[in-house]
Amino acid sequence: MNPEQRYFIRLLRDYVRSSPSTEPEEALDWPLLVRYAERQDLSGILYYQCRGLKSVDAYALQTLHAEFLSVAYRAVNFDAAMDAVGAAFSAAGIDYMPFKGELLRLCYPHPELRTMGDRDILIHPSDREASDRIMRALGYDGFIDHPAVWVYQKPALTFELHDSMFYEHLANQVDYRAFFETVWDGAADLGAHRFAPKPELHFLYLMAHAAKHIVNYGTGFRPFLDMVFFCRAESPLDWDYIVDKLRELSLYEFTLRCFRLCEEWFDVTMPLPCGTADDAFLTDTTEKIFRDGLFGYGNTDDNAGARAAKEILHDGKPYALAAARQTVHNLFPPYRDLESVPWYSWVSGKPWLLPAAWVYRWFFVLLHKGGRGKKRLQEAFQRDSIQKRRSYLDSWGL
Repeated sequence: MNPEQRYFIRLLRDYVRSSPSTEPEEALDWPLLVRYAERQDLSGILYYQCRGLKSVDAYALQTLHAEFLSVAYRAVNFDAAMDAVGAAFSAAGIDYMPFKGELLRLCYPHPELRTMGDRDILIHPSDREASDRIMRALGYDGFIDHPAVWVYQKPALTFELHDSMFYEHLANQVDYRAFFETVWDGAADLGAHRFAPKPELHFLYLMAHAAKHIVNYGTGFRPFLDMVFFCRAESPLDWDYIVDKLRELSLYEFTLRCFRLCEEWFDVTMPLPCGTADDAFLTDTTEKIFRDGLFGYGNTDDNAGARAAKEILHDGKPYALAAARQTVHNLFPPYRDLESVPWYSWVSGKPWLLPAAWVYRWFFVLLHKGGRGKKRLQEAFQRDSIQKRRSYLDSWGL
């Protein structure tokens, strides 16, 4: 790690431990540290820790301060918007359950500093149409990102309404969607049709969600801060139950590795005995997280083959067969996949139009995305990249 990365982690450690930060022991490239903060979406927390330091570059501090104010402003606006959405759902008799960041932020010392790009709400599938009418009546424009996730937007406000808590697969054969369909069972009734998931199940979701990002394109430091603050705020949790379910979900070893990183980075003791982090894993993972940023979308070098590796490993068949099946899937995506894409929405409710959508898609890709389309088809046969990705996931216990 370079000096800026070491000090960045030290600032996060101080925040976790509610300790004022001291001056860096070596000269820093403050603009570089600010760029790390922006890529990790942690500028507000870094400003909180740096605001009293004398050595911080004035322009860097000003940049962090501006983001600190922006984060706080967005939090206030989102809170008001969430209250309005909740009141409308309550008036219509619609049960709703805020989850993910909307609940995790409440575990932080300063909830407004836990950043979110959107607010997530779980509803029953039977309430999908009614909730859509309410969101549009409140002035939101909507689109279907996935059959289970409908997105609603206003300027600077985004809500995602889910009718399934977890709708993706990972690089194994576990049915995570079916497991998390039980979220409504035993959920806490907070009144006015608002519910909260059981803390143990929400922790399991937190780990599955973190695993999803690592399997896909990567993740930043924020999910690990979430783990620390959630375990601290929701203590005591039924860890016997959690460990049993983590094993069932093939996430136990992954959770131990995450806890080891939390202990190393933030100087805390996590609730499960996780031993000492392997030095190579700690070093390589820390450096990759800095390269990935919040979700790893821009880190194409490290994450080459991620999509193909996920699908081929999930397939569970011998490599050649799985690669061929994935290629067929890319050429002839199923109706369920296409109906969730806005520019193929004309097939929604009309599965007989699927062949026309395939032809349209082929010609569109050839005309506008020839190089990218060819690369996508070749992904499944880049065995070296896929094997490298598989080794990477193995290092995480995934």
